[in-house]
Amino acid sequence: MTSESLRSTTRSIPRVRLDKRGRPLYLARFSDGPRHVPAARGPAKVRADRLGIGSADAARELLRNRPNDTLLGEVDGTKPKRLLWPVVRGHFGRGFGLTRRVRTEVPHKGVDIGAPEGTIVRAAADGLVVYSDNGLLGYGNCVMIMHPGGLLTLYAHNQQTTVQAGWSVKQGERIGLVGKTGYAWGPHLHFELRDNGRLRDPARMFVGWRSDEVNGQIAELEPPLPAQGASRTKPYKVARTSNVR
Repeated sequence: MTSESLRSTTRSIPRVRLDKRGRPLYLARFSDGPRHVPAARGPAKVRADRLGIGSADAARELLRNRPNDTLLGEVDGTKPKRLLWPVVRGHFGRGFGLTRRVRTEVPHKGVDIGAPEGTIVRAAADGLVVYSDNGLLGYGNCVMIMHPGGLLTLYAHNQQTTVQAGWSVKQGERIGLVGKTGYAWGPHLHFELRDNGRLRDPARMFVGWRSDEVNGQIAELEPPLPAQGASRTKPYKVARTSNVR
């Protein structure tokens, strides 16, 4: 490579200023809130407490390691071979791996699915909700679901979540609404897949890209979401029949 081509290549690489901890300064403009998640309560809370799930620390542990046998025993069925496209009419954005335009050396851990704010996010497969909160830095209002065989799906940047840790959900059930909380430039769902603690590319497992079907809508938002741009001081409540099995 000639010196001129090297200079040209160097000029084309975006420069990112870092803070004292080595994180990009531009991340300071983002927030993991506002926090819109259901309050932990009822039989699901008892179940979550018994299994030790629902906290940010427990969630981080599941993102790194294989779930324990007790937790896996709570998830019935066989390991999914296919995942339902999680956003109704969502379009595929950034893919898995080395796909970033800034900090290109940092792998993208999942796939991004663009959709208007408030679009329904649905469970990719049957499973047990193990996290629904906004305590994971950068993920905003986030849901994690454990599936049979140790598969774990993560749904980040939600405007709000509509499930709580300890609930069993069916494939296609609404679990949240698309938003831009956390490290998000605009409304989209960031979706991750892990197999017993190891990251996997979910794109090859997706089906139902064009499906609008949402199953088991027994979670009703009350009151309705405000119009875009309107403010709200209190968190949303979610009325739902029991779904603990």
